[in-house]
Amino acid sequence: MAGYVPARVRYSRIDAIVRDLLDDHDVVGPAVPVDGIARALGLEIKEGKLGDVSGMLVRTDAGAVIGVNSKHSEGRKRFTIAHELAHFLLHTGLLTHVDRDFRVNYRNEESSQATNVEEIEANYFAASLLMPFDFLEMLDAEDAVADDEEAAALARTFGVSQHAMSLRLANVYGRYKPF
Repeated sequence: MAGYVPARVRYSRIDAIVRDLLDDHDVVGPAVPVDGIARALGLEIKEGKLGDVSGMLVRTDAGAVIGVNSKHSEGRKRFTIAHELAHFLLHTGLLTHVDRDFRVNYRNEESSQATNVEEIEANYFAASLLMPFDFLEMLDAEDAVADDEEAAALARTFGVSQHAMSLRLANVYGRYKPF
């Protein structure tokens, strides 16, 4: 049994959820404490060796666990937690039977390629949560679109990779920053 898959990306809904999360958890600037938010929502976070998988969300009757690849950088781990949190809040997951029924969402190479609506939503949610537009504006981030050093400094401030920051800046400010 597969869960509901939206026909198109629900950007406005995601923006509202992110605003509510930031407000509910009194987050007023970077870096967003994504692990604290996930734990406050009842999710457990576990790190482990996951091979080529960045992360996963496992739902059981007892609760939900976000699994994060322990070999990844801190910035990537934070993005993975935010990505899996998106699946938790937005998607029902896939029903799988292994000993008992549970729901699993994986984050891997395919998830970053924008090939399905759930993954596009999870990536948009993660970028919006970790690098909120208002926080970018507060730091006059638009100039960093064309400046690698400024983008790197913002990435450190927000606790994300420079690649994630560059993509977010390009999406927010409407210009792609070539590498």
